Amino acid sequence: MKVSNLVSRDVLSRVHDLSVAYREASPYRHVVIENFLVDEVADFLSTRFPRMEDMPTVFKEPMSYKGQLSGVHEKWPQFSEVFNTLQSEEFRSLVSQITGIEHLLEDPIMAGGGLHLSPKSGFLDIHVDANFHPKDKSLHRRVNILIYVTRNWDRDWGGALQLWSDKKKSPDRLVEIVEPKFNRAVIFSTTRTSWHGVEPINCPDGVSRQSLALYYYTNTRPQDELYKDSSVIWMNRTVTWKRVIYPLMNFGIAMLKPYIKRKKAFDAAKK
Repeated sequence: MKVSNLVSRDVLSRVHDLSVAYREASPYRHVVIENFLVDEVADFLSTRFPRMEDMPTVFKEPMSYKGQLSGVHEKWPQFSEVFNTLQSEEFRSLVSQITGIEHLLEDPIMAGGGLHLSPKSGFLDIHVDANFHPKDKSLHRRVNILIYVTRNWDRDWGGALQLWSDKKKSPDRLVEIVEPKFNRAVIFSTTRTSWHGVEPINCPDGVSRQSLALYYYTNTRPQDELYKDSSVIWMNRTVTWKRVIYPLMNFGIAMLKPYIKRKKAFDAAKK
């Protein structure tokens, strides 16, 4: 499938304006794009999206509650053509034009990405994404794209994407709320200060927050964006015990990570 058969004509005609909006956005570089996909594609994704019981991975933990299907080609091949295009050089070139980040690379295994589904009571606490690919530390994670495909989402159901400002490497103020409206896309840069999360969901039974998630990488990144190899960094501003535990958890993971890497290297060398 060509990009022109996937992305709406209106979006393709406004690339320059979208790139300006991206550069000038706060609290960090991002852009919200309405009617992102061609209508027929958006309808196809919405009506054929997997259910919670189809999700091979379900995160139900203090930090989040959502379902994830990353192996689209194996587990949900009816969406393969769409994802092939979203991973293609042509589409990555479009994302580069919007973001100004050149030489974007796809992730063949779509680690952490693919199809996301959040049911009633779903949420995602404030966090900064890992700065490297989980399997290849030579790849810097640079751009996230989220595409929402639930029809008739009601604002009263919650589930909005929250974009937070940064102060001393912690989330400071909630700057923007992006509702998961049908066929809306959000593209944003991933850095040490790109704090984001999903507010709690209170949708009716049988309804879910459905989205496509893709992450793009580069072989290098600007010097001022470099920081030590890090897993996801979690924060919470409202729940007292999380405000205490998350910083300790983040610190513990950071301390253990070098030892885990050495053990993996040692185990691999023994094989």
